[in-house]
Order: sequence, then structure tokens, then C-alpha cells
Amino acid sequence: MNKIQIQGLVFSLITIFIALISVFLPQQTPTSLLYILAALIFFLGVPHGALDPVFAQKLYFLKGLKDWSKFIFIYITLSVIVVLVWWQLPLFFMASFLVCSMMHFSRDLSGKISKITRLIYGGSIIALPTIFHFNEMQDLFSAILDSNTGLQITNFLHLLAWPWLIGSLISIYLGLVRDWVVGLEILAVSLLSTFAPPLIAFTVYFCGMHSVRHILRTKDYADATFMRLSFISMAPMLGVLFMAVLGWHYLPDLPNYEKLLRFIFVGLAALTVPHMLLIDRVSYRL
Repeated sequence: MNKIQIQGLVFSLITIFIALISVFLPQQTPTSLLYILAALIFFLGVPHGALDPVFAQKLYFLKGLKDWSKFIFIYITLSVIVVLVWWQLPLFFMASFLVCSMMHFSRDLSGKISKITRLIYGGSIIALPTIFHFNEMQDLFSAILDSNTGLQITNFLHLLAWPWLIGSLISIYLGLVRDWVVGLEILAVSLLSTFAPPLIAFTVYFCGMHSVRHILRTKDYADATFMRLSFISMAPMLGVLFMAVLGWHYLPDLPNYEKLLRFIFVGLAALTVPHMLLIDRVSYRL
């Protein structure tokens, strides 16, 4: 087994355990737990995006202050545009972001996997939670957007959820037949998405699968040590921290739960869109 398969096996076993015990967890995520999840996303999830300079340098042959300044300016401009779209066109913002996220997460699977299976896998963390957590998903989208838009998004995802579950079951079967580790990964994410509270499910997937897998692939892509990758990510992480403090200060004065939800997911969208535009040009070896 290579390192990606080992990571997938460890993630799957832990995630299946979390999914099984999650049926005993409360439906609503208290504010105190939301702060913990936000910290996990920042310290374990966001750092994989802080490695974007590795890919930018190789893809665009960036050299010198002028090239890097231009890249940083474009990156920040795209992030600001995402926030402005959320502010002015919330439904378009969320629909576009969810579609882009499905496509981006679909790249987490390794090997020769069909595009349909990849898309089903990438969308399971978004569509499947509405099966047993409809009200919680509606509350999440309503807090991030507004009540009417939140209901529209949740209703649409709920329409997709059962067909998506059937597609997931078929993908699990085909995966187990062709590559049992891939099948196990699809099974784990499907169980997590269906049974775990949505915020916990997203945090476990984003930090334990998406971020870790990207870091392992980046290490292989750059042929670098983890120490060097940590050094590369320091400046971007400090930049993200600065923007986070600024964003928190300028967010509307809302109850802490709603304000934190907007802070997490609008902030992630602002970081993820330029990250996706860059990373989706990359062909991984693993």
C-alpha cells in the first residue's frame, strides 16, 4: 500500500466509527462546539490551501517580487469578489460554491475512477446530510444567507439526497470490487454525511480527508519534506489570520452562532475559489 492508500484506510476506519456513534449525538451543534470545530478547520483544514505557492511557482514559473506580487494581488482580488457576491447575490453565491465544491472534492479519490463516481463522492458531503438532518441544514444555510434562500437551497439538496444515496451505494459496490480502499473511502464518507451532524461531518471530512490528502500529494508533487512545507505555509497562514481578524471585525453584529457560521463558511469560500482555480489545473501522481 502507498501512503495515500494508508491515509485512506486510517481515515475510513476512524470516520466509520464517528458515523456510527454520531447517531447518539444531539441534532443541534452548540456554540461552544462550533468554536472547537472552527479552530480545527483553521489549524488542520486551512493549511492545505496555504501550500498554493508550491503549485503557483511550478505552474506559472513565478520569479521575483513582481511575479509574486501579481499572484498575491489576483488571489486576494478573487477572494474579495467571492465575499461581494455573497453579500449581493446570496443564492447565486451558495449554488455556485456548492457545485464548485462538489467538483473540487471529487478529486480526493485516487486512481482511475469514473467521473460520475467522483462527482457522487464529492457531492455526498453536501447532499446526503439533508436525509436525516434537514432542519439543521436549513438552519445552517439560513444563518449563512437568509431564511428564504436557506430553505430554497436545503429543499433542492433534499430532492437530490435519495437519488444521491442510491448512486453512492452503487459507487461503493463498484469501488469495493475494483479497489477496496476506494470503496471503503466512499462508504466512510457516505456514512459520515448521512448520520453525523452536518458541521461535525464537514469538519471530519475537510480536515481528515481533503486537507491531509492534499498535503500528502503536495509533498509528492514538490518532492519536499514536511518541514519545508510547514515553512512555505507560514506566510500564507499569517495572511489568512490577518484577513480573518479583519473579517470578524467587519461582519454584521449578530448572535455569536450566526456570526461564527458566516465567518467560517464565507471565509472558506473566499479562500477556496482561488485555491480551486489553481489546484484543478494540477495532475497528481498519487
